[in-house]
Amino acid sequence: MKTNQLKSSSILIILIIFSITMLIAQAPHTGKGEVIAVRFLELKSDVDTTEFDKFSYEEFNPAYDGTAPGIKLSIAKSDRGTDVGSYVLFWTFDSQIVRDLMLPAEGNPTDWFLQIFEDQKLWDQWNKLGTYVVDGSLGKFNDYVVLK
Repeated sequence: MKTNQLKSSSILIILIIFSITMLIAQAPHTGKGEVIAVRFLELKSDVDTTEFDKFSYEEFNPAYDGTAPGIKLSIAKSDRGTDVGSYVLFWTFDSQIVRDLMLPAEGNPTDWFLQIFEDQKLWDQWNKLGTYVVDGSLGKFNDYVVLK
């Protein structure tokens, strides 16, 4: 009788350990991972890169650094790698949840997100960015979720 109880207990323990291991091993979609959204910027052919760098350093990046809750935008320039001198716009969201609340996958930015831009007077820098980049450039992107 004790042998059967021991076998049953052993099997139960093995099943519990297996179940816990399977739960831990899977990477569920939690919505909690930070999102780094990369927009690949293509400058217009007549843009002076020194002027664009100055705009990025002095106007755009400071304007979008911490002015909106849960998001930071910044323009960056490649100094190493396969495309040295290229530019990207990083949108760093606190989480997938924040990103999805601001910019739903199925449509336009939310009214709340647009109001933040309005309240923080961010449209001036955004519209000026549009004068430097090729039309459609901001539509070339990938969103990367930090796996947490």
